[in-house]
Amino acid sequence: MTEPDDFTRPSTTPAPRRRRPSFAAPTDEIDVPPLDQIAPTLEPCWHKEDSDTPDRTASYHHPDGHRLGLRIQSRGLAIQTWITAGPDLPPIPDGTDIEQAEAQAANDARLQPGRTWHAVLATRHSKELAADLAALVRGHLLPALTRKPKHVSTTTDEQKADTATEGPTT
Repeated sequence: MTEPDDFTRPSTTPAPRRRRPSFAAPTDEIDVPPLDQIAPTLEPCWHKEDSDTPDRTASYHHPDGHRLGLRIQSRGLAIQTWITAGPDLPPIPDGTDIEQAEAQAANDARLQPGRTWHAVLATRHSKELAADLAALVRGHLLPALTRKPKHVSTTTDEQKADTATEGPTT
């Protein structure tokens, strides 16, 4: 016959789990300059709109209805960027069947009306934040209006050099 087990208390008591209160501030934070100082200047057709929080957000408007926005995320670890296509696609011109097919293919390859394309800039790895932000907007977001890329890579030249020196991984 077996002895009865005492289920009221285990033989060892686990240590109580320490929890951070939900209102406690995170320990990781990066000091980012105000966005109105580092926001890129775009071509004259893009109009920068006034914002209630110019140090944290910026938005631009294009006459064709396109919108571009920038926002510093909490704790300054990233800057979120996005572009929304305007309501109209360029018209397909009258011409030969080949010209119309090429124009339709160009319309199909671009960001569709009302759709949004996002990209994020990690501020922790950026040495020149204003230049990296301008490169992201001009190199990845604006081209999405005419030819949407399959993915967005936000690695800087320094990060590419670091990965090139590490060698292949298996």
